[in-house]
Amino acid sequence: MRFRRSRTGNHRNAFRGQTLVEFAIVFPLFWTVLLGIIEFSFGFQSVLAVGFAARNAAVIAAEATNSATADCSILRSIENDISAPSAAQRITTVDIYWTDSNGVVKTGATTTYTRDASKTLSCVVNGSAFTLPYGPPSPDGYAMVGRCSTRSGCNVAHAGVDTVGVKITYSYAYHTPYGAVLGGTGWTVQRSSEMRMEPYQ
Repeated sequence: MRFRRSRTGNHRNAFRGQTLVEFAIVFPLFWTVLLGIIEFSFGFQSVLAVGFAARNAAVIAAEATNSATADCSILRSIENDISAPSAAQRITTVDIYWTDSNGVVKTGATTTYTRDASKTLSCVVNGSAFTLPYGPPSPDGYAMVGRCSTRSGCNVAHAGVDTVGVKITYSYAYHTPYGAVLGGTGWTVQRSSEMRMEPYQ
């Protein structure tokens, strides 16, 4: 009498080996997609945060007009608005500028603040004293004292109420190893917003 040898065990082992090979092929792709989604989420949040900070700063700039505390209020607002998972430490520069009614920046009318943790900008706003990690503006082409919020104008150059703009430059750094796939260490995010100053006359 002849007996057939069962091949159930061999089929089971072959199936396990096939599953392991398929997993080894699919897992790197799945992991790359997952890291890409996480990185995109961080990056998109930073873009939104910088955009919101620029819009909010433009509103403050329009309300502060030519007061001596205008730039301190603008910079403090930006520092507060860019929060975790983004970081205010990644801000590189803040530009406060004068534009025409079409949003075109006027030549030489830009004040630039560079964020530098080794420098200190002392401020007093509404009786509250604080410091910000910025050095003196360079260039200071749109100085606070020269901003115009009078309907009738302030001089020949400022024939009416100014339109003020704020641009934030932010250095986004990759949070995951996915950055190695994209190359480099991150990218630069720039967002700006303009608003007509609030006239007081």
